[in-house]
Amino acid sequence: MYNLVHKGGLLVVEELGQPEYRRLMQDLRQQIAEGRLTVGEPIPSTASLGQQYGVSSTVVRRAVSELRTEGLLYGHPGKGVFVKAKPDEVTKEQEVLERLAAGLDDVQTKVDGLQTADAAALEAFRKELGELRRVVAVLQTQLIDLYGRMGQPYPRDSAPLRDSLSETERRRAAGT
Repeated sequence: MYNLVHKGGLLVVEELGQPEYRRLMQDLRQQIAEGRLTVGEPIPSTASLGQQYGVSSTVVRRAVSELRTEGLLYGHPGKGVFVKAKPDEVTKEQEVLERLAAGLDDVQTKVDGLQTADAAALEAFRKELGELRRVVAVLQTQLIDLYGRMGQPYPRDSAPLRDSLSETERRRAAGT
C-alpha cells in the first residue's frame, strides 16, 4: 500500500508499513540519483533532516549509516556527511568486483577439479591463476589509491583479493 505525502515541496510516494529510516533512505537515495544532492556536497545535518521529515535523530542516524554502508555517503568527523557516489555508480562498481571475484572462483574451481596426469600443465594453470589474482589485486590497490587522491574513502574496504598482494606489490601498485 502506498501513500502520497508532501516533503520539501515535492509530492512523494511512500510505501506504508516500511520503517521510517528506510523511507528516509529511499528519499535520500532518490535525491542523489536525481542530482538534487550532488557528489562531493554535504547532505543536510541530522537535526535538519529530522525536522524536515518529522523523525528522531536516531532514525536519521540509522538511515545515514545504512547509506554509508551502501557506499553512497561518507563522513568527515566534525565536518559533516557528504555524497560519495550515485546509486547506479555504486551498483556498477559492486557488479564489476563481484564478476571478477566469481570469475576467479570459477577458474580456481576448474583448476582444482582438473584430473590430469600432466602435473606440469596443472602447475602452469595454478601459476597463471596466481598471476591473475595479483593483477586484479594491483588494479584494486590502484583504485583505492585513486579514491585516496580524490580525498574520498574507498567504498569497499572488505573487497575480495585485497590481501593477496604483498606490501612491496602494494607500494609498487600505488607508485610509492
